[in-house]
Amino acid sequence: MPERDSNNRGGDGPRAVLRVPEVLMAVAANAKGMGFAELCERLGLPKSSLHRLLQTLEQGAYLVRRNGLYALGPATTRMIQKLAEAAPAEDYPRSVRPILEWLAHESGESVILAELTRDRGHVHYLDVINSPKPLRFTVPLGHTRPLYAAAAGQIMLAYLPVAERERYLAEAEFTRLTEETLGPDELAARLPAIVAQGFAFERNGSFIGAGAVASACFDASGQARYAVSVAGPVERLEAAGEGLCESVLEAGRRISQVLGHRASYPLGTDA
Repeated sequence: MPERDSNNRGGDGPRAVLRVPEVLMAVAANAKGMGFAELCERLGLPKSSLHRLLQTLEQGAYLVRRNGLYALGPATTRMIQKLAEAAPAEDYPRSVRPILEWLAHESGESVILAELTRDRGHVHYLDVINSPKPLRFTVPLGHTRPLYAAAAGQIMLAYLPVAERERYLAEAEFTRLTEETLGPDELAARLPAIVAQGFAFERNGSFIGAGAVASACFDASGQARYAVSVAGPVERLEAAGEGLCESVLEAGRRISQVLGHRASYPLGTDA
C-alpha cells in the first residue's frame, strides 16, 4: 500500500498544523465572520478536510459559529494576548503592521498609526501605508500634526483625562488651516459624539478635499496609547460610509488586543 503524502493539501498530515493559523488569519480578516463556502474558496481546501479542521477549532474554542458564520473564539483571543505579552516592546509598532496592512486592503486608502508627541499637543505618525490609487492622500512617515486638525489627534484628545483635555482646549493655539478647521468651541462640542461613536471623522480641516477616520488603540490600563486612521479624498471616504468606520474600529480593537486591552471596545467617556 503506497505511503500517504505527509504534505498533502487535504490537511490530514503534518500540513494540517500549518493550516490552523491560515484558517485563523482568514477568519480574522473579516470582522463580520466567514461562512464555510467562503473559507473553502479562500483556502483552497477540500470540503471534508476543512470541515474536520473547523470542527476541531470550534471544539477548542478557537472559533465560534454564529448564524452560520465563523468568528474568532475566546481561546484565540487569549492566545493573541499571550503572544502580545511575550513580544518585546521594541517590536511595536512592527507587531501591528499586519493589522495596518489589513486595513489598507479593506479601505483602499492610506493608513496611519499615530501617537501623541511629548508636548501632547500634536500627533506623530509612527507608520504609514500610502494608498496605491492615483488620487490619494499621502502622508510622510514621522510627520506631526496638531490635535485639532487631524482625525487621529481628535480621537486622542477625546480620550485624554478631563483636566488635560480642558487645558488643551483653553491654551492651545488654533491656527485656521482652512475655512473648515475647527476652533476650540467647535471641537469641544464635537468630542462627546466622538467618544460615543468610538471614532473621529475629520473633513477638510487641514486640506480642502482631504479627510480621515480614526479610532483609538487602548493599552492594558485603558489608556489611549495610539490612534489608527484611514485618510483619503473626502468624497471617497463619505461614499464608503459606515463600512469604512466599522473597519477602522475593528483595526483599533485588534491593535488594542495586541497592547493587552481586556475591557470592552471602544471605551466610554470619563467626563
